[in-house]
Amino acid sequence: MELPQSGFLSTIFSTFLRPLLARLDRGALPRYDGELTISGLQKPVAVSWDDYAIPHVAAANESDLFIAQGYLHAQERLWQMELGRRFLSGRMAELFGEFTLPWQDLTQSFRGHTSVDFDYFMRLLGIRDAARATLEHLAEPEGLRLKAYAQGVNAYVEKCGKKLPWEFRVLRREAERWSPLDSLTIGKGFALLLSTALYTRLNYIAMADRLRSQPDKLRSLRPRYPADGPTITRMVWPHAEGIWQFTGAVLAPIGFPGAGQGSNSWLAAPSRTHGGTILCNDPHLRLTLPSPWYLMHLHAGADPAQLEPYEVWGASIPGLPGIQLGHNRSIAWGVTAAVCDDVEIYREKLHRLQPDLYLLGNDWRKIETRCERIEIRGKAPVERILRQTHHGPVLSDFSPAAGAGEMLSVRWSAHEPSQELKCIDGINRARNWQDFVSALRCHGAPSLNFLYTDRSGNIGYSLAGNIPRRRHVPTLLPVAGWEPNNDWQDYIPFDEMPRLYNPAGGTLATANNRTVDHNYPYYLSQFYEPPPRIRRIEQLFQERVKFTASHLAGWQLDTMSLHAKELIAMLKSEISAVRRENTTVDEAASRLIAWHGDCCEVSVEAAIFHVFHHRLLVNLLVPDLGERLFSAAVEILNQCIVPTDEILADPNSPWFAGRSRAGLIDRSLRETCAELAAALGESVSDWQWGKIHQLEMKHAFGRLSFLKPLLNIGPFAAPGDGTTLNLGFYRHSNPYAQTIGPSLRFMVEFHGHPRSAFVLSSGQSGHPSSPHYRDQTSLWRTGQRITICAGDHAAPEHSRHLLLRPL
Repeated sequence: MELPQSGFLSTIFSTFLRPLLARLDRGALPRYDGELTISGLQKPVAVSWDDYAIPHVAAANESDLFIAQGYLHAQERLWQMELGRRFLSGRMAELFGEFTLPWQDLTQSFRGHTSVDFDYFMRLLGIRDAARATLEHLAEPEGLRLKAYAQGVNAYVEKCGKKLPWEFRVLRREAERWSPLDSLTIGKGFALLLSTALYTRLNYIAMADRLRSQPDKLRSLRPRYPADGPTITRMVWPHAEGIWQFTGAVLAPIGFPGAGQGSNSWLAAPSRTHGGTILCNDPHLRLTLPSPWYLMHLHAGADPAQLEPYEVWGASIPGLPGIQLGHNRSIAWGVTAAVCDDVEIYREKLHRLQPDLYLLGNDWRKIETRCERIEIRGKAPVERILRQTHHGPVLSDFSPAAGAGEMLSVRWSAHEPSQELKCIDGINRARNWQDFVSALRCHGAPSLNFLYTDRSGNIGYSLAGNIPRRRHVPTLLPVAGWEPNNDWQDYIPFDEMPRLYNPAGGTLATANNRTVDHNYPYYLSQFYEPPPRIRRIEQLFQERVKFTASHLAGWQLDTMSLHAKELIAMLKSEISAVRRENTTVDEAASRLIAWHGDCCEVSVEAAIFHVFHHRLLVNLLVPDLGERLFSAAVEILNQCIVPTDEILADPNSPWFAGRSRAGLIDRSLRETCAELAAALGESVSDWQWGKIHQLEMKHAFGRLSFLKPLLNIGPFAAPGDGTTLNLGFYRHSNPYAQTIGPSLRFMVEFHGHPRSAFVLSSGQSGHPSSPHYRDQTSLWRTGQRITICAGDHAAPEHSRHLLLRPL
């Protein structure tokens, strides 16, 4: 059957599909009222729902609570959970068969790569292996929680029988039983999601090969953080490009892109508010469907081993027990990526006559190998060899290494057993700063910034994670694996991590910025995000002495781009000097110079600036890097903005050898006007940012044109850019479509009792036929939130009630 391609026909076609989809999914849709019997429960569990299907769960004990959480996650997000565990385990071809990855939508580097290549790469990277190692070292309490959670997931699958969510039925697949290993795999996947170090290193290695004869240009592109940028606490391989881009592409459909993540978090102590403490947090992730978060309120009576009942509100991750972001009755916490350098890439020297041996010091070691069988739907399975050194997996097996007689291996802190579940459980139960810090001791990967506040008015910050203690500051290029001095010594001791409690100013903020000043004795990272977001937060804190919750929560919608203002100010004379025989160019230049930097949806100047900035980067870098490597070089903000701004600030930079900065600016501004005129018409007043900067949240099947109207949300005009608090990140390889933004916004205020409000970018449900699939998007776009904790002990009034009874 030939599927319709036009937007109009696709809409008509999807209209006829909608009733069919609803019928297919009817047996799997969530129950919000009545009674259900669940195997494994000891006592009944009561669930009440608000108007947005946010559950308030009350259980007599913690085992029943986590069984119920697993069931509720599964009834809304089973397909999302299934995709996550399969993709991260390298089992995509088993589900979808072998197909060529859609390189046309991404980059030429993907030509010829298939779903089987993806499975091999994920197994090579070892996410599932790392989860298995963690499972083997798991303490009994965490193991029991995971088993209870898995029991709840499997109870839902059993209830569905043959009437699983429609995605399973279309693919004619059964849902495999959920296991504790699956939950740990999802957890390790988030470590990959936020591991900027791996992608940045591979990117830089690729540029080093391209610019090997131009070391000055290479040095100028090295990621760095400005010397005057705010801190939180005041104390050569050519195939690397292909792997870096491949990683980002294959993870994108399930919300695990390779780079570009960030987050904001800020809080104010009672000395800076009109009441108690206020905490705001908005994690920046790829805006996929369904949301990576699921909002819940969990409550269990006190177990004999616990002094107090377990009660916590906030955002959970489908596939994992507990609450990852939120608060209990005593404390609240927010999280941002710390983007620490937790990766090392090693050159391994092979024996000339016995290539299964590699050199370590003066000895030759055997390379560990194993054969992996990759199942392919509709085809015979294939076998691939995985190799590993004492450092970690041999990454260069995915593409041939440059040097004969060598290979590249990678060490990543997340490969090692870790206790993130124990950390989260400890945070969920914490009653004070000491409990909170004690829980963070268990966190391994990824490295995270934690902000803390409590009902007594205290505020604090702590870095947590396994951060390598190196003997030297790394160069970003592969180091000699045969030299023992290049091995990590161990990890930075937890008690020596950056930490701050009740600072004198009464405020704290993180925005993926530099953690410490140069007085800190250990190397942490060089991959921090550019400082415009943290500078903007500091600027807003300086505007008044006292703040309300509305003030602080409102900053999450702020679209002021300090980066745009600073770059225009730096290039003002050249922009003013652009030859003005064209009235359109004249108006565009005048608007840029007079602009105040607000990237709202209707801003004409924002559209001109972002197209101009894109053209500047293209004209600056493509002649030396080429089109494909340019796409990689500008994907990651921490590798793009600061270095290129410094290049543009220096007319004598080696990048301007044989050409002038003024000429580059003149050409880029003219190309900007031509591009916008072609897209939006000749009238400059019609060049609104939201007309080209748009967001479409996509379901995994929503890439098919005839299913887009049925499964996707948008496209619609989007504000902000990659440097604004209200993040509107887009990739220069696909300008100007937003891909990353606030996946969740929340605010917690302690004024005697906690009061909290949350909002997701889409909705609670993963079922497109559910009214709760997209019902939060309008709230999210307009800055509204849903109150899930009203600030007192009164039970909330909800109209829907579900009772889960023991079988």
